[in-house]
Amino acid sequence: MLDITLLHEAKSKFAYLYDKDTIHIKLAATKNKVNSIEVIYGDPFYWGHSIDESNKWEWKKESNSKTLMVKEYETDIYDHFFIALKPEFKRMKYAFIINNQYLFGCRETIDLIKRPELKTNLFNYFNFPYINEEDLFDAPSWIEDQVWYSIFPERFSNGDKTINKENTLEWGSTNNYSNELRFGGDLQGIIDRLDYIKGIGFTGIYMTPIFKADSTHKYDTTDYFNIDEAFGNNEKLGELVEKAHSMGIKVMLDAVFNHCGFRHPYFQDVIKNGKDSKYYDCFYIIDKAKKVIDYPLDKNNMLDRKYAKDFHKNPQLLNYRTFAFTPYMPKLNTNNKLMKKHLFDVAEFWINKYDIDGWRLDVSNEVSHKFWRDFRSHVKTLKSDAYILGENWDNSSPWLQGDQYDSVMNYELLFPIWNYFGTNIDHKQYTSTEFMYRVNKVLTDYPKNVLKGMYNLVDSHDTTRILEICGNNEELVKLPYLFLFTLPGAPSIYYGGEVGLTGKHDPDNRRCMIWNEDKQNNNILNHIQTLIKLRKEYKEFKSTEIRWLVTNDEDEYIIFKKNKMYFIISNSSKELTIKLPKELSNKELKDIYKNEDISLKNSLLLDSYAFYILK
Repeated sequence: MLDITLLHEAKSKFAYLYDKDTIHIKLAATKNKVNSIEVIYGDPFYWGHSIDESNKWEWKKESNSKTLMVKEYETDIYDHFFIALKPEFKRMKYAFIINNQYLFGCRETIDLIKRPELKTNLFNYFNFPYINEEDLFDAPSWIEDQVWYSIFPERFSNGDKTINKENTLEWGSTNNYSNELRFGGDLQGIIDRLDYIKGIGFTGIYMTPIFKADSTHKYDTTDYFNIDEAFGNNEKLGELVEKAHSMGIKVMLDAVFNHCGFRHPYFQDVIKNGKDSKYYDCFYIIDKAKKVIDYPLDKNNMLDRKYAKDFHKNPQLLNYRTFAFTPYMPKLNTNNKLMKKHLFDVAEFWINKYDIDGWRLDVSNEVSHKFWRDFRSHVKTLKSDAYILGENWDNSSPWLQGDQYDSVMNYELLFPIWNYFGTNIDHKQYTSTEFMYRVNKVLTDYPKNVLKGMYNLVDSHDTTRILEICGNNEELVKLPYLFLFTLPGAPSIYYGGEVGLTGKHDPDNRRCMIWNEDKQNNNILNHIQTLIKLRKEYKEFKSTEIRWLVTNDEDEYIIFKKNKMYFIISNSSKELTIKLPKELSNKELKDIYKNEDISLKNSLLLDSYAFYILK
């Protein structure tokens, strides 16, 4: 009996269409239990007479020679094996032979020593019925070449003081940040800083919401068709997009389609007219026998904020679904035809009139798969290479089948980076080996063509800043940025991170951008600029293949290889002398980061938080 756990599923992340000719096959097996895996495959309908005297019909499988899978990655539980196959007739049945003895099929595992006649029992084979090119994961080709700059507009740059609200504060005049404070950041400010953005090397801008809303963060939209007056107007966005495009910079907007603001006209109509409102079913009203809201409203038709804590303490008081338990953000019923049309019209308006390049979808995993399938179809009809990015914080395979999103914000990768390089964290710090396991898990959780377009990040407007995570150590923070740029997908830098802007969790992570050059951290800025330059120059940075050579848990350093490029990273605060693996010993290489030749011996001296990029 085979005492091994084997994981495989046809037409899934374990068996998927990579391109119009190629199928990628993966299998996970209990760690250190499998020595070899052979794949037997062939067209299920390709039969013919045997060449021996029996003249029996036999299956003409394509894998007459041994087709061995490669052990690609390991995690703490499994070894992960991989092979790429090109079936001649665009379809195949396949099975696995484990350790030269056991056939692993879709229905049972067979000991071939005892039952050799069942080796080609196709009823027990996994099936990839046909390579339909229409099913190929088809994200825009430009995604993997992007380096994104994520901007929280209210705190980025005040370019037009004539539109400042009465209570606007002087830029950066307080260290006591809150979401209620206004500093006057606007679209003109972003336009004015496009040369700065371009000069660093960024090729895309993602802005958090800019549509009309009551808050400074704008995640409580009241009008999806107009830019908030604190940021400018629609024409100003048009100016921003046009200028950005002329400089080779993409522009992505934030779509808050899970919920809206309390003062959105649809919800206001529901409050006023109850069941008589034609928008009543655009929201999730819990008890239709009761009033939607039974609390007094102020002169602006807003719920008094003194009641908010009551709802957080006792959410049962709310008679409508919300984002979290925030009464100011009623949840949208995207299954409702009126609401669905409303949101589709929004997507169409900004693409057709202002030529935006993509949508980041806020709280996207709380919206139905059906809505996103229809949304994708609509958006891609408008602009075939528009980018659709989901905000999912967990494994997102169900949304990345080619029918919904092009990519997700890769928070699954962010947390291992925090746990390895971070010093100011509330949870366990990973060893080098644990870090490798967690990174490998992300790499094996998604198909390779999906990995190419992932939106990778080390912080965002929703998290503590990476410099804070690294204990405000400017040398240490270089390491998570470096690792971010070595991964397949598009790296993203949260505004200000490049000049040493720090901050704890929301709202402290939304401090005013540092524009005083004397206060900018040029050490970090030069590091980011160099990484962007190298990523554009060397294809190894974007490769989906990573081979781990050393994960040292005692001294906390890692060495990994991507194609013909080596990365040596010390996560230690101490000076280390490390022993080099055999394939690096006594080699003449070039440190492409420092642009210096280096002669390696059997060992290497590493300063604290040192790194090398060798080719």
